[in-house]
Amino acid sequence: MTAPLTLLWTAPLLGGFLTLLLAGDRAPRLPRRLALLIATALFLYTAAIPLAAGSFNLTELGLDLAWGIRYSLALDGLSYALVLLTAFLTMISLLGSWKEGHSAGFWASFLFLESALMGVFLARDLFLFYIFWEASLIPMFFIIGLWGSANRRHAAVKFFLYTFGGSLFLLLGALLLVNERHAATGLWSWDMSRLRLDGGGPLSVFIFISMAIGFAVKIPVFPFHTWLPDAHTEAPAAGSVMLAGVMLKMGLYGFLRILYPVFPGVGAQLLPWLGGLAAFNAIYGAFGAMVQTDLKRLIAYSSVAHLGFCLMGIASLTPEGIAGGSLQMINHGLTTGALFLMVGFIYERSHKRGLSDFGALARTAPALGFFFGLACLASVGVPGMNGFVGEFMSLAGMMRALPIAAMAALLGVGLAPAYLLPAFGKVFWNDPGPDSCASKVTDLDGRERAILWALSGLMLVIGLYPSPWLDFFRAAASQLSL
Repeated sequence: MTAPLTLLWTAPLLGGFLTLLLAGDRAPRLPRRLALLIATALFLYTAAIPLAAGSFNLTELGLDLAWGIRYSLALDGLSYALVLLTAFLTMISLLGSWKEGHSAGFWASFLFLESALMGVFLARDLFLFYIFWEASLIPMFFIIGLWGSANRRHAAVKFFLYTFGGSLFLLLGALLLVNERHAATGLWSWDMSRLRLDGGGPLSVFIFISMAIGFAVKIPVFPFHTWLPDAHTEAPAAGSVMLAGVMLKMGLYGFLRILYPVFPGVGAQLLPWLGGLAAFNAIYGAFGAMVQTDLKRLIAYSSVAHLGFCLMGIASLTPEGIAGGSLQMINHGLTTGALFLMVGFIYERSHKRGLSDFGALARTAPALGFFFGLACLASVGVPGMNGFVGEFMSLAGMMRALPIAAMAALLGVGLAPAYLLPAFGKVFWNDPGPDSCASKVTDLDGRERAILWALSGLMLVIGLYPSPWLDFFRAAASQLSL
């Protein structure tokens, strides 16, 4: 079926330009209203695709360009889950920033970011994938650098240099891969389905590692992670939601969509290295979170740990591991997105983020305490919440493939409550100190409660009934598993 998949990335792109054109003193609220309207309409359109088409397996082929480059888009369960997550979190991010008096450029930047992210998950031509991949850096650079906190410029430059540097490794690997296929077949093609290399020779290993570095920087994997805490700390809350909720998943998606399908032999060959690195990520991120005194920075390091579990499941190359790691990408987007939003709500009221700056917020803001506690339980993987399902399946998959890595990663599971629950206690239950800003933090309003009910409801639904959500990833799991 040739459904209008192009609309998924062109609508927010055109909407972003229209938002900029409508900027002016006469109607200062019009840009944000238009941006939210476009984001909401796109989310509804995305959610309706399976109902209208009868399936989420769709393709759209366009023009053949030079050197084998072809405009080619497709949707399957894996990409649909991430497209839907992108549309949902973009809408949530804009709604969560509603009170803040940002310029039209702020609202337009989120639409531009949504456009690029949609393109990454839809593209089936490697050149097109790379163009969208690079395009996503630009709006996030401005979101951090223009609307972030005090050290926003340093964080924005560091974010751009790290991720752009990783993209160069990705480009090098892509060029070598396409050239290798041309040497073997005599044809130029960037079609991902035609780039498979079954051998595990030195060149295949080199290309795999080169592209894996580009994806690892984006996830991020140790030692390429140092840009992430700074970017999260300085970004506005909505920027952190999109960064953690969607952008970090681009690297994991690259492993699932490109590396393992194209290099099946190399993926199995390097499983001990990738499994060990994923387990180390889970442990290192947990220890990093334990020593943080800034609430937002603590959540940023927790992302490093959680994404280690995602990579562990995917790298296991087992059906349950791949499905669990893929589901955990969605889970992380919901739980961490909720946590970053709530830190943003606290910062908006008090202009503080330190753990020692608060205390007994559960008295003055009980609804905020309820939702924050619920998100913490989901994040640490309590049974019945969404985080448990994906984490357990990722560990189960790695236990089959590489038991030593799985057993080591159990330390990361045990450390999660040790850094997140004490932080929750300090902010919401401990007696406030003499310099506490707790009195400035009022409870959630109706808009904020609606946002958090939507996120929390999904956490509970996925945790209690994960089967329909796992169906998105079953095809990818069966195709990639050993």
